[in-house]
Amino acid sequence: MHVLLLGVPLFEGMAGSVRVRNLLDPLIQEDKIEWSNLYFSKQAGNYKNKGEAHVMEVEMSMKSIPSIVRFLRDSFRFINSRKVPRGKNLFYAYDTPDLKTIFLILYAKSKGYKVILDIVEDNSVASSIDGLWNWVRIKSGQYFVSLAPYYADLLIGISHHLYKKLSGIVKDISKVIYIPVTVDLQKIKVFEAGKKETVKIFYGGSFGKKDGLEYLIGAFNKLNKVYPSTELILTGKGESKKDFDQIFSLIQQSEASRNINYLGFLNSEDYLAVLSDCDIFCVTRNNSLAANTGFPSKLAEFLASGKAVVASDVGDVGKLLVGDRDLILVPPENEDALFDAFSRVLEDKSLIEKFGKAGRIAAKEIFDNRKYSSLLFERMNCLT
Repeated sequence: MHVLLLGVPLFEGMAGSVRVRNLLDPLIQEDKIEWSNLYFSKQAGNYKNKGEAHVMEVEMSMKSIPSIVRFLRDSFRFINSRKVPRGKNLFYAYDTPDLKTIFLILYAKSKGYKVILDIVEDNSVASSIDGLWNWVRIKSGQYFVSLAPYYADLLIGISHHLYKKLSGIVKDISKVIYIPVTVDLQKIKVFEAGKKETVKIFYGGSFGKKDGLEYLIGAFNKLNKVYPSTELILTGKGESKKDFDQIFSLIQQSEASRNINYLGFLNSEDYLAVLSDCDIFCVTRNNSLAANTGFPSKLAEFLASGKAVVASDVGDVGKLLVGDRDLILVPPENEDALFDAFSRVLEDKSLIEKFGKAGRIAAKEIFDNRKYSSLLFERMNCLT
């Protein structure tokens, strides 16, 4: 079985890379699949192509017709060249199809690939639309998803909302599966709580409107006045420059700005090193439809880390996890609730270990990547 992944680099990159790597890597390790990777430069983060024949980086500019032509030409050639003769070929497209990807998907379909769509966001409720191209991408995505039954052989939804929505557009419910965020428990080890004076609170991810970071910054500003030996660590990459700039304007205006440290986008090794040094992990969201229809990409990793987790109670979070057992759940868009949650842990630091142990158990029972990797392989095997 050969799987060609479209969109994100498989072994390094942003949240999408982690999503797909957790599902495909166990199958690669067990020699159950061969793989190829056609990824976009904008999804690569710090990843650099090493020149492997089965990996290709492509990109285009909507303002340049020659770049569009090169993008399509090179992508088509790669898709065609990587197809395994007389074998099962699967085309795994990460995220919602749009004008950039639909022609590649349809081309792969015409060449005999079975198409898998992994849908991680509901574009109909997108909260950050930055520029004309992003608006076109989102609107076209809504249309192409509605047509998915005509070209997709398997649909994956990351949340119950998306699973239900995708189930509503197909006649055969067996073509849709639910796979939440997952975590590789062999890579995310339990980070022992250290006895250091400074308590570090960690947020990693995007900096979009749905993330509710203004409430986290506001809560930390209050917290740092009461507990001066606290530090807020931020990592990741903004979805929208406008949203990103707004968040950093809030940080600069904050009285606690000296204790807010943005580390940028980190590769996997550096990211894990930073995680190991933090004490409380935070997943904030606002109460928008965008926040309630997806699922926080980092939550499973944070739970697996063996430290305390504070998360906004949106979407599936409170349905899959138990507040005050697995983690501390707070209402979205509630600065005071975040402040109280952090203060509670700072007043009783034994909660770091208590919630850490419970979170690790929850990560293993609910988000173990190998369980969902096996499910995906089973369903891929059924595609004929």
